[in-house]
Amino acid sequence: MIRTFVSARSLLAREGLAAIVRGDSRLELAGSGGIEDLDHAILDANADVLLAGDRTRDRQSELPTVAIVDDPQDAWSRATFDDERSGFALLGNDASPSEIVAAIVAVAAGLIAVQSRTLVREDARDAAIPARAIAAQTERLTPRERDVLGELARGVPNKTIAADLAISEHTVKFHIASIFAKLGAASRTEAVAQGVRHGLIML
Repeated sequence: MIRTFVSARSLLAREGLAAIVRGDSRLELAGSGGIEDLDHAILDANADVLLAGDRTRDRQSELPTVAIVDDPQDAWSRATFDDERSGFALLGNDASPSEIVAAIVAVAAGLIAVQSRTLVREDARDAAIPARAIAAQTERLTPRERDVLGELARGVPNKTIAADLAISEHTVKFHIASIFAKLGAASRTEAVAQGVRHGLIML
């Protein structure tokens, strides 16, 4: 199981996030706490992943981290990836329990992800809007992102993608996260399906 440490300033937020962790059989609650002595608490808990709510996201952690932020896309645009954290995800305050769990599992596997808000509209009664939005986003995939998407279609791991494209695994993770955001995908399988649907790759 993935030992997850929950951090948030308020007790209410911590309890809510802890309940999500306890509700999935793949996860184990390693502990919870506020911002005070956070590093020591995480170390003592022997955690695998940090789930950071509210303003504790501003703290840096060596652990793979799922950060709950006000605007994930804005935070993504300002993020830097000079560090070598093995996994990192940005989710909005309105993320569902299933999205939070999926993000924890993803960062534990070394992925980098950002929750997309580009495909969400308050007037989503027009069912054609999401399809048009995705189509517009696919046109923005860079040539390198298309290369990585093709590798995802082959089902190969990040290490193989990095070797095939002569880039680092860290860069591969960055491209995968960008592909997910642009295609509105939550998994590799979904990204490949969107790629096939819009003619970006052939199987």
